[in-house]
Amino acid sequence: MLSKNFYFRFNYLLEKKANIKVILAFTLNSILHPFLSRKKKKLKKKHQKYLLKKKLTTDYFSINAYYWGNILKKFSKISYLEIGSFEGNSALYVLKNFQTKKVICVDIWHDKNEPELQEREFKNFKYNLKEFNKRYSMFKGTSDNFFKKNNNNFDIIYVDGSHESKQVYKDLNNSWYILNNNGILICDDYFYGNIYKKPKNVPADAINKFISEKINIKILCVNNSQIFLKKINS
Repeated sequence: MLSKNFYFRFNYLLEKKANIKVILAFTLNSILHPFLSRKKKKLKKKHQKYLLKKKLTTDYFSINAYYWGNILKKFSKISYLEIGSFEGNSALYVLKNFQTKKVICVDIWHDKNEPELQEREFKNFKYNLKEFNKRYSMFKGTSDNFFKKNNNNFDIIYVDGSHESKQVYKDLNNSWYILNNNGILICDDYFYGNIYKKPKNVPADAINKFISEKINIKILCVNNSQIFLKKINS
């Protein structure tokens, strides 16, 4: 039996004019969830156990460990970019569990309204990733400035920076341009804001627009918070 949250999210997708393939992928994931929940919990707890030695104020990532492990395992060696790193949780997962060619973390780590909080997050990020110092690099600045200076292509790009629709749309298009064929674009907070109402100016607005404009795109998975998109040969 599907949960109430499924129906709220299903309506959210309809209100946000999601592609039919997105709706089908979300429905399939929801149907399969009871059969995979034990494995999901096991992998979530495994990552949480690893995080005990780290400095984190929150853990938004562990719940996605199953999906990342299942989808990224298809790559023998990963070039990885993330837009929005916070305290480094997602980068930690990639660096710990996969062989990598390069890993780049992009974040402003600055908020004039909460400078002390942002400084703590930046310190936590550096502390958490220090065991991988030779395997990653960081760009402290806006995603727009990063893309202007970047000359690299990537297999996996994770977009979890700004949550305003206009900037998310820019980040998705800039990421798509430097994503390798058969690469994966992961978008966080697909279901963002109060899903019981009608949130505006949220990532879903940008993501759904972006998907509608691409012909060389495959919907791999839609779970309760993230959507995984594959770039295929056009």
